[in-house]
Amino acid sequence: MSKEKKYTVLDLFCGAGGMSEGFMQAGFYIPFASDYSKEAAETYKNRHAQLGHELTFFQGDIRSLSRKPNLAEFLNGASIDVIVGGPPCQGFSLSGKRDENDPRNKMFLEYLKIVKSVQPKYFVMENVEGILSYRFTKIRGVSGKVYINELASKIIEEEALKLGYRVQCLQLNAKDYGVPQNRPRVIFIANKVEKKGKEYIDVVPRPSLPKKREKIVTVQEAISDLSFLKNGESSTNYNEEYEQTAYQSMLRNGLTPGANNRTIRCEELLNHKASKHLEKTVDRFNKLNPGETIAELLGRLDEIDHAYYFTKKYRCSKLDRDQVSPTVLTLPDDIIHYDETNPRILTVREFARLQSFDDSFEFCGKRTTGGERRKFETPQYTQVGNAVPPLFARAIAVEVMCALQQIETTREAVII
Repeated sequence: MSKEKKYTVLDLFCGAGGMSEGFMQAGFYIPFASDYSKEAAETYKNRHAQLGHELTFFQGDIRSLSRKPNLAEFLNGASIDVIVGGPPCQGFSLSGKRDENDPRNKMFLEYLKIVKSVQPKYFVMENVEGILSYRFTKIRGVSGKVYINELASKIIEEEALKLGYRVQCLQLNAKDYGVPQNRPRVIFIANKVEKKGKEYIDVVPRPSLPKKREKIVTVQEAISDLSFLKNGESSTNYNEEYEQTAYQSMLRNGLTPGANNRTIRCEELLNHKASKHLEKTVDRFNKLNPGETIAELLGRLDEIDHAYYFTKKYRCSKLDRDQVSPTVLTLPDDIIHYDETNPRILTVREFARLQSFDDSFEFCGKRTTGGERRKFETPQYTQVGNAVPPLFARAIAVEVMCALQQIETTREAVII
C-alpha cells in the first residue's frame, strides 16, 4: 500500500476533540469537524492549529449542517472514508432525567442523515450505556419508517441497515484500553454493505474488536506527578522532584502526530489550577476513605457530625490511588484527590490525564461556570468530561484502519 494514502474522517459532535485525537494517533486525517459549542470549537480549532493540520469547522446546529446544500458546501467535494462522533447522551444517561421531550435525544438521526448523504465506508458512533435501555414512544427514522415503543439502539441498527450499513453494537470500557478510568460506553461500528437477494453482503471488511490491554493504569500512575499543587494554587511548571511513570512520560511527550508527523512534547504545564476550598470542605474531604462517596460518609457519621458535614453532593468520591478513577463527568467537584495530605478536587489537567489527553492539549474558554450559564457555556471541566478518551478512541480507530488497509491491499493485489 502507498505510504502517502490518507484516510479522511469527518468528526460530528466532536466536542473538544477526544475522538479525533485517537483517530489521528491511529494515522487518520481529520480536516472536517462540527460541534454546537463555541468553547469546544475554540479548543478543537486551537489543537488543530497547534498540530499544523488543515481544518474546516462548522460551529452550529447540526440540523443545519445535515441539509444537503449546506453539507455539500461544507465538504466541498471531499471524499470521506469514515464518519465518527458521539451524539448528545444526556437524554439517554441513567443518571439523568431521561426526558422524552429533550430534543437532544433525536440528534443521532441528524448523524445518520449525514451518513446517508456522505456514504462513507465506515461510521463509528459513541454513547452511554443508557442508550441500550432507552425507548422512544414514537419517532420517525431517516428512512421514513415510524417506530413505536422501540429501543434507540435497535432504531440505529435498523436505520443504518436501510442506509446500507451493518452495525456492530459493542459494550466496551475505556479502562481496558489504557485509560485510567472506569468508563463503560456503547460503540456502534458500522461498515458498508449491499443487499443481494435477501442477504446483506459486506462491501468493505468488518473491523475486528478492539484489543484489550492486560493491565490497568492506576490513578497514581496517571497523576502522581501533578499532586504537588495545593489548595487554591496554580502552576505552569512541572515539579521534577516527582519520578515519572511510563504513562506520565507518554503523555508529556505526546501521542498525537502533527502535520510533520512529530508529536508535541509539553514543556509548559497547561490547565493546572486548583480550586480554593473552605476549611470545612477540606475537613469533609479528609474524612473520606479511598473510594468512598459523600453519601457513604454521611451514612456512617454520628448525628452531630452528619449535621455539620452535610452536603447534597452525594456522588462526590475520593480516588483510590491503586485503582482506576470513577467515570469523569462534566462537573469538577465529583472526584477528590487521593492524597491524604492534600485533599482537593482535581484540576482540569488532572482530569485530562484521567481521560488520556496529551499534556500539550490545551482546553480553552472558562475554567468552570455555574448556575444558568451551564446551559449556554461549555467550560474546560465540561469539555474534558464530555470527551471520548483518546486512547479509547485510538483502540477503535486502529481496527478501522486495519480494515481500510485490507481494502487497499486487496485492490493492489488485483492490479498486480
